[in-house]
Amino acid sequence: MTHRVLVVDDDAMNREIVAEILGGECLIQFASSGQEALDKVDVSPPDLVLLDIMMPGLDGYETCKRLKGKYPHLKVLLVSAKSKAAQRIQGYEAGADDYVVKPFDPLEFLAKVRVHLRLRNAEEVSELRSGLVTMLAHETRTPLSRILSSVQLLPGAESDEERRDLESIILGGAQRLQTIFDRSMVLFKHEADDPPLEFESISLLGLCRSEVDRARYANPESVFEVLGDECEVNAHEVHLREAFGILLAEVAGRHPKVQVQVGHVDPEDGTIPIDLCDPSMRDEPAQRGDVFELFRVSDVKHHSEDLDLDLPIAGAIIRRHGGEVAAETVGEGGIRFHMSLPSAAVRRVSAFG
Repeated sequence: MTHRVLVVDDDAMNREIVAEILGGECLIQFASSGQEALDKVDVSPPDLVLLDIMMPGLDGYETCKRLKGKYPHLKVLLVSAKSKAAQRIQGYEAGADDYVVKPFDPLEFLAKVRVHLRLRNAEEVSELRSGLVTMLAHETRTPLSRILSSVQLLPGAESDEERRDLESIILGGAQRLQTIFDRSMVLFKHEADDPPLEFESISLLGLCRSEVDRARYANPESVFEVLGDECEVNAHEVHLREAFGILLAEVAGRHPKVQVQVGHVDPEDGTIPIDLCDPSMRDEPAQRGDVFELFRVSDVKHHSEDLDLDLPIAGAIIRRHGGEVAAETVGEGGIRFHMSLPSAAVRRVSAFG
């Protein structure tokens, strides 16, 4: 899984030194102040924050308190030249998970980062496992009750037609259960990064165009358009195609026109923005949706009562690539997606190797 690390320090040289030590395979983002760090975490929480203490405005202690108050599971490592025991205790009281004193040994520093990324990954897997058990208990109740009641009625069926109807209910319930379990396992494997993905550099614009061609075939009544410049991303092509296909199908199912716009690489964090929407509704007022959440079972497919895990799976795949994705609801039943992926040239740090 591609982890994201936010390095917070008002000194640009210090930020570069930390990034140079980390090197590797995790997306690195920067903030030069406590307030900027809070703003960036609100947009998309990283897996780990490396936080300097001595900064103008909000210092590291206060920034840590606010981060932990809002995101208690977020891992925060304070990095400071303050080495006295009282100062370290103050950091832990602010909610820090660890405290690193400058100057530090690069290998020890890297080891601490890896440990806390592993811990965060283990916590996420535990949370997901608990959530999936709860969801399965809820979502399997209806098909199971239909199967059991139909089985009980089957021996007393008074006609072949009634028997066929009951058998159809049993078969439909069994197929529904199989779909729920199969898609749940797909979601769990993506969230747990099991097995780890092997990435290669691919053309993002090329992938978008080929997936739009597939969507045209499946949605012949819809009009599709792809805009943007050539750019490369590190990806597992099969899984990233799956995620794009899910998002395209969702927009095409709600709108007659679908536009995919690939933006320019952000010079600050090296990410590439991608928008999927009906171009006629691009500037319409919108509300942020939660369709990528595990327990979001309504309004994902507004015409169906069935649990739909496709969008949570797409979100998990994109996050597995170090990206971000958000949905906005527009108009009557409309939707648009905003996402970003790290470019192939972005700097990363390995959590495991």
